[in-house]
Amino acid sequence: EAGQALGERLARLSVAERIAVDLARANIKLTVAEYLTLQVGLMLGGLLLGALITRRLIPGIALAALAGYLPRFYVHRRQAQRLKAFQEQLPDVLNLLISALRAGHGLLHALELVAQEMPDPSAEEFEKVVRETALGFSLPEALNHLVQRVDSDDLGMVVTAINIQHEVGGNLAQTFEAISETIRERIRLKGEIAVMTTQQRMTGFLLSGMPFIIGTILMLLNPDYMLVMFQPRWLFIPASALVMMVIGNLLIQRILRQEF
Repeated sequence: EAGQALGERLARLSVAERIAVDLARANIKLTVAEYLTLQVGLMLGGLLLGALITRRLIPGIALAALAGYLPRFYVHRRQAQRLKAFQEQLPDVLNLLISALRAGHGLLHALELVAQEMPDPSAEEFEKVVRETALGFSLPEALNHLVQRVDSDDLGMVVTAINIQHEVGGNLAQTFEAISETIRERIRLKGEIAVMTTQQRMTGFLLSGMPFIIGTILMLLNPDYMLVMFQPRWLFIPASALVMMVIGNLLIQRILRQEF
């Protein structure tokens, strides 16, 4: 009962809502309360471990911050992997929908075929759509929930086409063909860009992570040496380094995403 009450209180917070969405997109079967309990537990464990090893509080705080970031990193990693797999399967999903529609099946039955024939994560996500329609949601509502869970621009384009066809009519199979061709071409171009920018992306990750790794190791091995930089008169050194690292990493990522 206490855990349920805690979960209900957390569900009212906007931060909890974002965590719940991230967990759903990563397909991690944890509640918000369980996730936060795990994160706090790791932070406390890191704090105790760092303090016991170095006999200092600041190394323990640094290790606690690193340990607290691990669950978030894992969730985002799972989310990115699941999104990538879904987007790669989406052209095949559209081809299956086109075949079912041209065979005379309705859209809902075509979605059931996707849930039966496609591998995960597509099968699991479209099965949820079919299940929601059976529970009383309209098809547009269930598809909008799917877009919220997956957060794919390509899927949003597909759902928009379905909603327009649902309102004004039209040849949905032909629309799916055009969308499928567009998505396949986009996947091909993204693959080529990813191959050409692999070295630059790895360099950015390495340069961003190396100072934290080396700093943590030095803090654990020789805390007196590292604590000099965290004295009030020298605190601008690590602060300036952190700001410049964040700016540099953001610039690298923006260049690689071709946002300029």
